[in-house]
Amino acid sequence: MAALGAILTALRRAVGRDLASSVKANNLLFLGLLGRSAAALFVLLGLLLLFPLSSDPLGKIPSARLALWPLSGWQRLGLRLASLALSPVAWIGALILLKTRRPGLALAFCGLAVGMQFMLALRRRMVKRDRHWDLLIDLPQFPGRLGGLVRKNAREMLCLLDPYAAALLSLGGGAYRIFAAHPDPAAFTIIGLLVALAMSTCAQSLFGLDLDSGITRYHLMPVSGWEILLAKDMAFLAILLVLLLPLDPWPGMTFGLVALAFGHHSSVLAGLPQQRWRFASGNLPFGAMQTAAGMAVGFVEHQRGLSVLALAAMGYLASVYYYGRRWERG
Repeated sequence: MAALGAILTALRRAVGRDLASSVKANNLLFLGLLGRSAAALFVLLGLLLLFPLSSDPLGKIPSARLALWPLSGWQRLGLRLASLALSPVAWIGALILLKTRRPGLALAFCGLAVGMQFMLALRRRMVKRDRHWDLLIDLPQFPGRLGGLVRKNAREMLCLLDPYAAALLSLGGGAYRIFAAHPDPAAFTIIGLLVALAMSTCAQSLFGLDLDSGITRYHLMPVSGWEILLAKDMAFLAILLVLLLPLDPWPGMTFGLVALAFGHHSSVLAGLPQQRWRFASGNLPFGAMQTAAGMAVGFVEHQRGLSVLALAAMGYLASVYYYGRRWERG
């Protein structure tokens, strides 16, 4: 029992850290300022979080290490059953049951989480059999000298949940444009700025998914620091532009340029680490300044036109050059 207790204690800590980092200091938290109108948006974000949070807690232990532990068959069965109680999905299901007293709703929620994990397991099996099922591998090659780096950075960025939250907002705005009888043109500007907001936390930690070996490799490459930053920014802006195409793209792109200009400071000097298939984690006070500036300049672009976008691009390029030099100095 002592061995099982030690393993479960370590699992509890790992699950707690994972849960705490899932939406830590993300700019999407500022959607709460919208009040009750943001409730539907948070429900959609919660659905995205179900993918990582419904994973098997025992999956955090490497299978090879688990196989080497001297546990009996009954101990392994007990570990399996006890680990289910550590799943955040089990906690949320119990909370739904206590709040609503509707067992069917709690079971439906747990069934949804199990279905998501089944889909992920099926995808992993299909990718293992045929690598072409991994859509991130088939991203198109970007032209130019930095094309390979841009493609690599786009793959990394698409391993965070922020672009998928932005994609849900973009799909909602596109559906409103197509199916609404008399769509309000101003709505596309607002939704476009929200799409940029959903992406903006990624700009605070452009190197967050690069390991130490990756940083070393950057320094060995025959490219300047500003080119390294530019390659990461091009991946960010390419994804953002695709998501903004069904909406009003230029205010959102203006927000994106401002977010990157601010984010270079945090990316180069703070070095915030990130986890794959989680929402990006940033600095909340810094994110508040980033969000306020991006929203303000984005609205001004909507009112004044592309000249504001050009000014934002000039400020962005100055930021790329300055922080590229800072990055080269380590």
